[in-house]
Amino acid sequence: MTLENISLSQFIIGKLRKNLTDYNSINRSSTFKQWIYPDSPMITKLLNNKNNFPRVSVKSVSRSTINEIGMDSTDHLETETLKITVWSVRDLICIIDSTVGEEHTFDLNISIYSLLNLPISTITLVTGIFNGNSHTFIKNTDYKIKDNNNDGLFDSIEWLNGNKPDNGTIFEVSYSRKASGNELTRLIAQEINKYLRDNWRNWTEKNLWNYRLISYQPINFDEEIGIYRFEIQVQFTGINIGEYI
Repeated sequence: MTLENISLSQFIIGKLRKNLTDYNSINRSSTFKQWIYPDSPMITKLLNNKNNFPRVSVKSVSRSTINEIGMDSTDHLETETLKITVWSVRDLICIIDSTVGEEHTFDLNISIYSLLNLPISTITLVTGIFNGNSHTFIKNTDYKIKDNNNDGLFDSIEWLNGNKPDNGTIFEVSYSRKASGNELTRLIAQEINKYLRDNWRNWTEKNLWNYRLISYQPINFDEEIGIYRFEIQVQFTGINIGEYI
């Protein structure tokens, strides 16, 4: 596949749209479904609905030609710096990680079981064997979520005085982790940098020679409009960036 007459920022936007997880995809409004786009977003319009967030913008901040490749080639080696900004609102909460059917063996002498993928925000489903039959247990009646080490983060399931799995049988726990505001922006920025860093060598549609992270920083919370931002700047080197890639 050959890509012509698009900019590197457009190329990166396409890659991010294809490969990044949109944590708020199920709540996107019909007006602003796309969540990764060029240049800065129209914040005032987006703030009409918090489910327009999180958002990612990609724009070129500089591009320079270094030199010609050689006497037999008129192609030029160029560098381009992109500013990628992740935007979120203060009160948006999104599920960022889910674990389905984690197995534990029930012991009548043990009431608390540590879960594996931490930290967790909520337990969504617990199933197992009760009185010899498949059973779905009830939250806050049969079990509850627990911060077992008192560090402020939930990490375990605790069985209460309701129904419990039959002794020695397997019960399965499904749970999720949520993030809001500045944590969302940081996590998405992390994913962007990891994706670009790990994959740029495999983009066979063009000639890119280098990927470099220039800056990676949160932007101070804008109290007036309720926006969190996280900004990363990355630099690529390639042949005729913006003309053939």
